[in-house]
Amino acid sequence: MGREPTRLGNLIEQVIGSLGLGDKYHGWRLVSRWPDIVGPEVARQARAVRFADGILTVVVEKDVWRQELEMQLESILDKIRTTAGGGAVKKIVLRAGSSMENKND
Repeated sequence: MGREPTRLGNLIEQVIGSLGLGDKYHGWRLVSRWPDIVGPEVARQARAVRFADGILTVVVEKDVWRQELEMQLESILDKIRTTAGGGAVKKIVLRAGSSMENKND
């Protein structure tokens, strides 16, 4: 008699997938979840600002932090891939700039 109710999150995922927007949606969700993924210390030094074509762009203000993150890229990618939708990220690009830059630049 009764159908199981559909969870709203599942319904949203289905609609986004049917529109072919799954990777973009998941990529931008990961941009917004960057501090949760990398932790507060890294998030103070580096900010995810853009996602396009499987590439997550991260702005790092200080050269020393950019060098440190270069060495950690594989472990950061591993963390991302264990996050829901993390498979959308194929590569991380680090670039110099202010960590206060707008996400839409």
